[in-house]
Amino acid sequence: MKSELENAHEHTVNAQHVATHIAKHVAKRITHTLTEFNLAIDTPLVVAFSGGVDSSVLFHAAVSLRDQEGGELHAVHVHHGLSDNADAWARHCELQCRLSDVNFHLATVEVAQENRTSLEAQARKARYEALLRVCKEVNGVLLLGQHAEDQLETVLLQLKRGAGPQGLAAMGEATYRDGVLVLRPMLSLEKQAIVQYAKQENIAWVEDESNAQNSFDRNFLRNDIIPQLVARWPKLAKTVSRSAELCAQQSVLLNDTAQQHLQRCMVSENQLNGDALASLSVPWQANVLRAWFTNHAELPPSKAQVDEVIKMLSAKQDATPEVLFKWGKVARFQHDLYWVEKQQVLPEKYLIIENGKPVQLPWLGIVIVVDVEDTSGSEMDTYFKDNVTTSSSAIPCIRLETNKRALKVKPEAASVTKSLKDWFKVWRVPLWERDGVPVIYINDKPVALILNKTVEWFEPRQAGISIKLTGDLLINT
Repeated sequence: MKSELENAHEHTVNAQHVATHIAKHVAKRITHTLTEFNLAIDTPLVVAFSGGVDSSVLFHAAVSLRDQEGGELHAVHVHHGLSDNADAWARHCELQCRLSDVNFHLATVEVAQENRTSLEAQARKARYEALLRVCKEVNGVLLLGQHAEDQLETVLLQLKRGAGPQGLAAMGEATYRDGVLVLRPMLSLEKQAIVQYAKQENIAWVEDESNAQNSFDRNFLRNDIIPQLVARWPKLAKTVSRSAELCAQQSVLLNDTAQQHLQRCMVSENQLNGDALASLSVPWQANVLRAWFTNHAELPPSKAQVDEVIKMLSAKQDATPEVLFKWGKVARFQHDLYWVEKQQVLPEKYLIIENGKPVQLPWLGIVIVVDVEDTSGSEMDTYFKDNVTTSSSAIPCIRLETNKRALKVKPEAASVTKSLKDWFKVWRVPLWERDGVPVIYINDKPVALILNKTVEWFEPRQAGISIKLTGDLLINT
């Protein structure tokens, strides 16, 4: 058996051998992926250029590819302002771009310095926003310099968080983020080979002093844990990357099947049939719920949150449980689950509507237009005189009111008169929507209400009244 010293020596020799081929490897991965995604070889490339050794080697390889294949090459340096050396790093990156005739973009971002975890997360979020913004401006593909040890760090962090297969899939070599193709052409390369290549090619780079601060989880792993793991198992980064790839493949299969189950459970994009969901096994219920969150572009819920939502399916028949999230809540109503976002605009309690003029109802996302014909001397004029206490006029008084649950009405095609509270039960209107349902009055007489972006008329309906809704839908009523 080989000793640890022999393993380490072999690892170093392999790294030196790989180092001589890094530029070719990076170029090959980029061109292969562009072809795989049906993109031209000269598609604009955008390098995330921090100035560190990884991004500097990526930058160097991208310049070589640009010189061979042509096309635009851009480099984005994100200035977080978190270090006294930040200005010097920006100047270094700009100089390298000038020397290599590369389009340089300086993105200055502000990161609120709160606790350590939020600082890492906020800096990463701000960095991606800046990088993706440039990619969209130039219609380019983003290149990131993450390598095998970065993948190992990510897997270990996901294990610490208790992630499942999707989290353990870690970083993909090619993924879409906010509509931008993101490539990591160095993901299979080891750090030692990258540093060796930078020294061989006399590539200048900067050192971020914050990388030595073990208060950050990634730095703790990178500085204290991973070196010991790799010393013991030199091929660990490679084998963990293989595990991440296998998890990614399993995640694709799980997600595809979960989406199929989700489609069978969906009443609408914001409503799931509770009975259909409950008919699945508990693990598939959990996967369907995560797929539902993905479709809404929200982060997947934690296991504890998923468990709470699943419990809602077996709650008492008349119960209305809910699980709260930052964006709103998942609530159950009459066996079904509803996606309920926080209300950005509260319903108006009372609105005067001018005849024939559009009025916005922002809490419903629609515009309403009420047209009432001239009623003087008409059958409608007699109707309003007989049914209201106020004096009738050729100019109708039109208004809208919400939260009218006690109002008794008889909808068209109904055989009885009931309060709106009772009709809401018949119509299966969720509790959280009822206060915002608008009732239209003409000369103090309720004539209709707006429900699910449609008009529900009350009896007796008279000719000469038109209510039209516009917004996401145009509904002719």
